[in-house]
Amino acid sequence: MTDFDSIFRKYHHPLFLYTLKFIEDENEALDLVQDIFITVWKKGIFWDNVEQIKAYLFVSVKNSCFNYLNHQKVVSKFKHYEAQQLKEIEAAHYASGEISLIEQEEVKLIEDVVASMPDIYKEVIVLSRFEGLKNSEIAKKLNIPLRTVETRIFRALLILKEKVCKKSFFIQT
Repeated sequence: MTDFDSIFRKYHHPLFLYTLKFIEDENEALDLVQDIFITVWKKGIFWDNVEQIKAYLFVSVKNSCFNYLNHQKVVSKFKHYEAQQLKEIEAAHYASGEISLIEQEEVKLIEDVVASMPDIYKEVIVLSRFEGLKNSEIAKKLNIPLRTVETRIFRALLILKEKVCKKSFFIQT
């Protein structure tokens, strides 16, 4: 009868290398091999015939690898399904045109702050952030230098930050 310690020493590393042929993650491969040895220990599978032990271990590892890979496919499909569901929920929310109360309050606050700005800042911030024009397009439209547009946008954003950040949300410059 072969003892567990000698079986473990003889086959652990070869089984680990064999597992790596199926599973690229070394930690997962080690876990699978370890699980096989735990099963051998619990069941008391210690045969005198070394070829039987070897065959049992390698077939067990191969089956564990296939089970692991099948499980990973299921997990991957579930993650994809979950992501798809989230996208559909978001799309339905925005397609419905509904805006939450908090979003409405934030939009109203920004609109109020922009409305209270001096006209030279209000004009460039509306063209830049609300109409989506590039700085060069704004400069051409207003017939002012590009650097002036940049300065006015910068100052308008400072005003927004100063007044809006007190309400605890962030505006990116």
